[in-house]
Amino acid sequence: MERIAFTYRLKPGKKDEYIKAHNALWPSQHEALKRSGVKRMAIFARDDQLFLFADVDDRAAYLRKSATDPDYQRWSEFMATMLEQPFDETEPGIFAQLEEIWYWTP
Repeated sequence: MERIAFTYRLKPGKKDEYIKAHNALWPSQHEALKRSGVKRMAIFARDDQLFLFADVDDRAAYLRKSATDPDYQRWSEFMATMLEQPFDETEPGIFAQLEEIWYWTP
């Protein structure tokens, strides 16, 4: 099991729509997440700043599968209508990967 984390931003005024979409996640997206090896995922927000955390079977496999799965791509295209792009001058895409520097578990 590996952990992954990303940060990204909502377009102004899109937070309610984004939350509504995730509360009614398409069944095909549930299946796409499972196919890509996601075991659990959480998204947090602070205003328009988002943080995604997930446990996946294999980080490289998740990134490869999510980039090529048609259901995942359809969801990503829908999400792109609500998300800022590029993230910043060093990250041309929507998501900026975060480096794990510390993890605690009892």
